[in-house]
Amino acid sequence: MPNEVLCSTSPGSSSAGDGAPARRRGRLRPVRIGLWVSALAGLAVFGAVSRAREAPASPPVLGEMPAFSMTDQDGRPVTRESLRGQTLIVDFFYASCPVSCPRLSAQMAAFQERLAQRGEARGQALPIHLISITLDPENDTPDVLRSYAARYSSGRGAWSFLSGRSEELNRVVVKGFKVRFERADPSAGLGAIMHGEWFVLVDGQGRIRGYYQIGDEERMNELVRDAERLASKELT
Repeated sequence: MPNEVLCSTSPGSSSAGDGAPARRRGRLRPVRIGLWVSALAGLAVFGAVSRAREAPASPPVLGEMPAFSMTDQDGRPVTRESLRGQTLIVDFFYASCPVSCPRLSAQMAAFQERLAQRGEARGQALPIHLISITLDPENDTPDVLRSYAARYSSGRGAWSFLSGRSEELNRVVVKGFKVRFERADPSAGLGAIMHGEWFVLVDGQGRIRGYYQIGDEERMNELVRDAERLASKELT
């Protein structure tokens, strides 16, 4: 060790030589203290950096949720303004969809149950609202949506199934939420409406904070964490 070498004495040293090591040891005390202070400061900086790396970053602001006026499965009006102060997880579906929509709705049901369980464990439900907007409002009446909701929703937490006006869908879905959809040829054996399998995260101020594609388990977990983080801020 460097300090052991500096503090050693040679065999057969004189009395003057005997004092030299003592003086050398005396001069080393502040050096040792300085090294300890530097080491402690380094550990403190390292700890701060590590905590900063571990602290999850808030999702970025990607846009604004569009204004809309729709009706839920119970015939109640729902608007962008009525949803203020709630964190939203939004998806797009239609009741007669054969493949992708059941997957989306099953995942939303999993979100609903998971958020309810976490709220119970926390002792406080967070203001998180699930929103499913139909892309087939001509056929998805409140009665149809109520029947569809009964198949998926447990009722543990807010989940609204919304239907609006067909002429407003392009403005709200494509231009507003930035989610593409288009009507397909039913004779092709596919669903009548083609659309992406995305969940959109919206904060309590109506700002879009993320897009999460179904099928990626880690992204689904991340969506729940991001939603809870944003909703917690609404309570402070």
